[in-house]
Amino acid sequence: MNLEVRTTPDRGRGLFAAEAIPRGQEIVKFTGWEAHGADLDDAWMAMQIGPDLWLCSHGEAADDCSNHSCDPNAGFTTGAPTLFALRDIAVGEEICWDYSTSISEAGWSLQCRCGTKHCRGAVRAWPELTPGERARLEPITLRYLLDLHENT
Repeated sequence: MNLEVRTTPDRGRGLFAAEAIPRGQEIVKFTGWEAHGADLDDAWMAMQIGPDLWLCSHGEAADDCSNHSCDPNAGFTTGAPTLFALRDIAVGEEICWDYSTSISEAGWSLQCRCGTKHCRGAVRAWPELTPGERARLEPITLRYLLDLHENT
């Protein structure tokens, strides 16, 4: 996959399509090492992949540069930490996913700057989304979150 990392005007680095990406195509697999919450270091980039399991890196891989959107063009359609195109993505378009589809940490939030018409204003942990939001995002959410939600 031909991807470019560029600086965005308001969100730091971003991941952009350097070639057209058709709907359903794998875009990027998240990489790094696994760590438990108690072992996380503030210098690491980390994405939650289990109830107390995080995929960590030093921020040098392309997957570390993908930003959030409340109306994403990429998601975890297999339930694994690999992004797939949710629709055709044009050359030069930023590749974004919804951060709420990976995190379950109670109380976690982030001010949203996506600016889409579906913007929620804040990115929240999966359990803190409304039932409607969870239903809309369920097809693009990491499997561990769906498994946790089924058991509660």
